[in-house]
Amino acid sequence: MEKMLAAVFHKNETEGGFVSLEEIEIPNISKTDQILLEVKACGICGTDLKILEGGHPANDNTILGHEFTGIVKEKGVEVKDLNVGDKVVVDPNEKCGYCINCRRGLSNLCDYMALGTTFGIFQNGGFAKYCVIPRSAAFKLPHNINMTAAALIEPLSCAVHCHNIADVRESDNVVIIGAGPMGLIIESVIRKHPIKNLICIELNNWRREKAMDLGADFVINPYYQNVKKEIMRITNENGADVIIDAVGLSETFEMGLSMWAPGARLVCFGQDYRAEAKIKPNDIVRHQRKILGSYIGNAEDFLDAIELINNKVIEIEKLITKTIPLEQLITTGFHLMKERKCVKIIVNP
Repeated sequence: MEKMLAAVFHKNETEGGFVSLEEIEIPNISKTDQILLEVKACGICGTDLKILEGGHPANDNTILGHEFTGIVKEKGVEVKDLNVGDKVVVDPNEKCGYCINCRRGLSNLCDYMALGTTFGIFQNGGFAKYCVIPRSAAFKLPHNINMTAAALIEPLSCAVHCHNIADVRESDNVVIIGAGPMGLIIESVIRKHPIKNLICIELNNWRREKAMDLGADFVINPYYQNVKKEIMRITNENGADVIIDAVGLSETFEMGLSMWAPGARLVCFGQDYRAEAKIKPNDIVRHQRKILGSYIGNAEDFLDAIELINNKVIEIEKLITKTIPLEQLITTGFHLMKERKCVKIIVNP
């Protein structure tokens, strides 16, 4: 049997684990609604590192990589609307389509998906030359799209979803707490919307500089600066109309509560199941504020993200820090992610 190189996750006995590059057999289609995808690009996500550190569940002996795109190599007999050679991007979160959340238009909250269906986490993903996926997970791409850039569509769809949840308006002062890869991608989406001020809060020097490069009007270092005082100064004592917590810690959530304007929307995007915080309900009622959650994205967010990439609305060259072969995933890719001096590292299997 012909083989391929793949990044396989192996669980430790307690939690977390390690990734090894292994030669394994190329997968075959086993169902009539499946396609065999020749992977062209796959982004490294912070979730990949969390899996290794025990901060996110994943199945043992699974090929990681959930931000991937590729070309249809083979297809099952039921796949009528895709042809061999078509370019596609993968929605890694497999949904059922029939649970109450799917039928109410909340497919990102699918009951079936919550059981663990994500490609590259619970099912084999994109850190390999080939991957088998159901037709329902694939979005057809324009024929002339750049495939390396297309690897950003999945995280970009999450940023589009967050932008829409926040209901960003032209007169808004927008604050993003955390300029990690997703915070910066969210910034890139919001920056295309005409707003009053875009402010980023970040400890890391490299990330603050990158936030300015991507169009932030102000950056704040919470280690040296009084965040609330700076936000009030910038907004003429009004406060922030939209706050996006791209970190998800107790401290960052409470930071958001310290700066919101009347009528503000505080969007929780970053996740940490251990985070807890106290709030005063009257502060919400009296000033008609909202606390909202933004979780991954829906099908329409994928469609919007495809157009942002295809029409070159997003400055891709500023978001892709480095492109590497699969052989360098562990030595270079994971190393750069841990250094926190990158936005997206794209792997070309």
